Amino acid sequence: MPKTESTGKTILKTDGKAKSSSSDIKIRSSSTSKEPFRFSKHVQTRSMSVAKPLATRDSYENEMLESNSIDRHNDFEAQEAESKFLNDDEELKMLQNESFQDDFYDNSENEDFNQAENGQVKNLKNFVDDTNLDNISFCSDDTVDLLQEAKNYLHKKDHLEESERILKTDLKYNTTLISSSFEIKMSNSRIDPKKTPTKNEEEKSKDFSCKAIYLDNCRKQKTIPASYFLRHMNDPVLSMKHHGLGAPGMRPVSAALMNNSIVAKLDLSDNWLGPEGAQYISKMLKENCFITELNLSDNNFSSNGCESLRDVLKTNNSITHLTMRGNKFNDGSAPFWAEIISNTIKIEFLDLSHNNFGEESGKILGPAIAENISIKTLNLSWNNIRRKGAVAIAKGLGANSVIKSFDIGWNGFSQDGCKTLLKSLKENETLEELDLTNNRIATEGAVYIAKSLIANQTMRILKMGLNPMESAGCFSIIKALQKNQNTKMEFIDFSEIIVDKYFKDEFKNFQANFPHIQVKTGCDGIKLKPKIKINPIFKLRNFIEKHQIKLIDFFNKFDKDGSMSVSREEFKIGILELGVRFSQEEIDQLIDELDPDGDGEINYSSLKDKIMRI
Repeated sequence: MPKTESTGKTILKTDGKAKSSSSDIKIRSSSTSKEPFRFSKHVQTRSMSVAKPLATRDSYENEMLESNSIDRHNDFEAQEAESKFLNDDEELKMLQNESFQDDFYDNSENEDFNQAENGQVKNLKNFVDDTNLDNISFCSDDTVDLLQEAKNYLHKKDHLEESERILKTDLKYNTTLISSSFEIKMSNSRIDPKKTPTKNEEEKSKDFSCKAIYLDNCRKQKTIPASYFLRHMNDPVLSMKHHGLGAPGMRPVSAALMNNSIVAKLDLSDNWLGPEGAQYISKMLKENCFITELNLSDNNFSSNGCESLRDVLKTNNSITHLTMRGNKFNDGSAPFWAEIISNTIKIEFLDLSHNNFGEESGKILGPAIAENISIKTLNLSWNNIRRKGAVAIAKGLGANSVIKSFDIGWNGFSQDGCKTLLKSLKENETLEELDLTNNRIATEGAVYIAKSLIANQTMRILKMGLNPMESAGCFSIIKALQKNQNTKMEFIDFSEIIVDKYFKDEFKNFQANFPHIQVKTGCDGIKLKPKIKINPIFKLRNFIEKHQIKLIDFFNKFDKDGSMSVSREEFKIGILELGVRFSQEEIDQLIDELDPDGDGEINYSSLKDKIMRI
């Protein structure tokens, strides 16, 4: 048993060696206490002070995760989130200050205690490490329990000190990280910690690129984005024809193109946009000033869509080429187009073909054409302009001073329109190409056109094919051109008009005087099928069978002497006397076949053999 002195010093004998502790550690035996000895009660611990910052960090991170569910677009919830984050941040700082000001961490106030404690713990640790608990049978059970409790305490203390060191480092790092995450989250959600963002600030933070605007509008309209448009929206030439956009698909496209400064040529043909789509295009053109060529063919705009486009097209200063064919424009649309044609100063190419403009449309569009000062190429083909409408168009063409190419084909100009053109073409000094294909122009109308060409010095191309003016009308035109030595004509089209020999004879003289002028007629390129040649022996056999003549009797009419052989000359004379319709070429061919050896004699056996073979 160990000897215990009153001074509190203890000497233990272990394995024949005595070890003493120089420290004044006061240890009370558990045998004199009423309850089991617990070493942790007599040594100050830091378990609570360490757990406190840990709990603070976990709770804050959990609240940070929960804050992700805040709706960024709800102002009330954003303000509430802001207040919550600010309160949590202040609470975190307060807890950190409390943790770092804890008695355990405050070395300045507890310096004496910490030095004494560290020395005692160090001595105790050395004593426990040098004691083999398995070989101290001479000690009482209470002493062994006391030493075991001390060893466990020292182990826990080392673990807690390591945790404390890690915690101090982690807590400082996590505080900075959480603060940065808070600032990023507030920035992403557009929540200013001090004030609520204004509408102007929100607009500045938005992405205004064409792609972002297009996708945002598709999401709002619940429209599937067109991948082709996303890939080519920044190409100078954008072709979106045959994509089936419709009005719903056109709305986001027009929104994206409002601020696009790259696309110069835009093709939206055959998308069936309708009047509603025309409204979206009109809004886009009011903002976009970079598109120069616009194709809106086959979109079923009708009169309502034309009304939407009127204001923007008549004042637009960027579009030079406009194609509006196949949009079902009719007489109700004519006033809108008349206003556009009269007021535009930028459009140089206008295509209104394949619509339903009628006689009334011609009356309205004619004066507008006379007033226009910019259009150089005008296409009104494949409409229903006729009679008085055709007369008004012809008058407008005569008063116009800029149009160089005019296509009025596949309408109904007839004689009345051509009569007015007679005067217009004499006055006009700019028109270079005129297309009057399939306009019900007869010979009389062709004569009017011919008279106008005698004095005209600007026309280069004249197309008058598919008109019922026949060869006489074509003849009058080339005859008139021969009287104009200053003509600039290069090509004349008389397609599908069959000309006679009188025209061909006159055309030879025309080519001699004007070899550079090309003329196309309905006979050009047509190759007549050669006549099928019938074997003369087959023709002779049909004659014999038709007249029911025996072959021997037929041959005896040639054979006067009964020798069953005749000469070539005798056979030829006999064929002609019988009335067989053979040409001279067929007779020679028949005789050559019946006299294969060329001796000049035709035998009955040779004739019979040839006829029986056919």
